Amino acid sequence: MSEQSTYVEQTKVHLHKALQTEDPDEKNFHLRNALQLCACDDLSDRPGQSDAD
Repeated sequence: MSEQSTYVEQTKVHLHKALQTEDPDEKNFHLRNALQLCACDDLSDRPGQSDAD
């Protein structure tokens, strides 16, 4: 479970940084990272899934 909370905390950090910055490139960087972390968290919730699926 600590791995999941790490994803959640990292996602929150990126979302807060995206909201705080005015630079569109930096905002996009943080939003992309948040989305990638959500995807990783979703994959970690699926036991028995392989990379070939």
